[in-house]
Amino acid sequence: MADSNEDLLKQLSLHDVLDNIDAGIAIYDTKGNFVFINTLLINWRNIPRNEYLKMNVHDFNSVLDICVFDLVMQQKKRVIRLQHYQDYHSTSTETKLRLVTGTPIFDNYGQIKYVVVLLQDIKDFENKYQASLKTHPILYSTGGHSEKASMVAKSKEILSLLSIVDNISLLDSTVLLYGESGCGKEVFANYIHEHSNRRNAPMITANCAAFPEELIEAELFGYEKGSFTGANKEGKKGLAEAANHGTLFLDEINSLPLSVQGKVLRMLEDKSIRPVGSVKDKKIDFRIICATNRDLKKMVEQGTFREDLYYRLNVVPITIPPLRNHKDDIIPLCLHFLYHFCQKYSLQKSFSDKVLNELYHYSWPGNIRELKNFVERIVVMTPSSTKEIMSIPIGLLGDDELTIDRDAITQEAKPTGSREVFHIKKLTKESLQTALLKNRNNRAATAEYLGISRRQLQYKIKEFHLSPRCKYDS
Repeated sequence: MADSNEDLLKQLSLHDVLDNIDAGIAIYDTKGNFVFINTLLINWRNIPRNEYLKMNVHDFNSVLDICVFDLVMQQKKRVIRLQHYQDYHSTSTETKLRLVTGTPIFDNYGQIKYVVVLLQDIKDFENKYQASLKTHPILYSTGGHSEKASMVAKSKEILSLLSIVDNISLLDSTVLLYGESGCGKEVFANYIHEHSNRRNAPMITANCAAFPEELIEAELFGYEKGSFTGANKEGKKGLAEAANHGTLFLDEINSLPLSVQGKVLRMLEDKSIRPVGSVKDKKIDFRIICATNRDLKKMVEQGTFREDLYYRLNVVPITIPPLRNHKDDIIPLCLHFLYHFCQKYSLQKSFSDKVLNELYHYSWPGNIRELKNFVERIVVMTPSSTKEIMSIPIGLLGDDELTIDRDAITQEAKPTGSREVFHIKKLTKESLQTALLKNRNNRAATAEYLGISRRQLQYKIKEFHLSPRCKYDS
């Protein structure tokens, strides 16, 4: 068997192998000149191979935001980056995104001899991935039957929930989603609907806290013409009827008035509704998913929620953890929302490792909703010319120092030269004043001198009530 494998390798040329890889591949010498280009990249840029071999990687600087070849030569190690680019020959200003991996090839003396770069278009990869899901669905897929059903999940906590949700999605069991505000209850509801047998019918969302008490019955069940003053003269179909054959999602079910809870129970038991002002019932067929950020059992004990309705809804209870309890999803969510808003606003931005580290250790009291809003805010507030966001402006993420896990992010830095190294917890007012004096009150230099972030420095200045402008020796 070994001999036959060797014979096969001898018959295959490296050129043939690289030409049949479904990704762009370029090989450069140490000056950035092309020494090989594979067929996919030739077709990608529509440049003949003989012309490519006369070109240099820097000939494409005008259509790229970052040169991975330069980073490999500087760092002398493999570099992986997201790269924004434009078509070389096109007059269009449309920006695309690809994943670029640069790998150095060393000679016997440890010097770089060649750089191999692999390029994968993100949109092309996503299209192939979604197409594969339709023919070969996989458990815990982050995709679905529609964009509504997409789920960013890396943590074991959310993956475990998805395994349960995948099992119940094809059934018509009532699902009750528990979780703090902003933790993604509606995303899970969409996921369940889009993976159910009802996915070709609509999912109708009714936020029970959004309607005045006197109108919620009419919104849910509809009304006949002339039912009350100000009503549509033709009458109106209710949200429950609009969900016929699909899914009805009652968000914030805890806000449902007691006067309406009995009618909702009857709707669930009889699968029928009676519009306001009507004397006839209408049969409907839908699946019910509810969500709440309150403990319904306690509300039953307090007399603010019907016990019979509670037991009718509490068939498959699922508790979605707050974001602080599945921290492994923070960075993937940050990058997901960053890409979303960069596409939405036609911008090119990335987060530095320092920013991602601070976001990871933030407590996110507003959960995923807060994270999404933060990413949009920082994307639109930083100058469009800023490609890499290196720091978070004070006040943009929250001013409360207690919301950040300081023990986790303040490991002592390695000494640099004669610079002292401080742990944020051990930093005293006197040592902070001394550091500010030594660095002539330059905040960035002081933070670097102390081995802490500029944000941490600002927190400590505020904590010790230091003057914004202290005096220093000239």
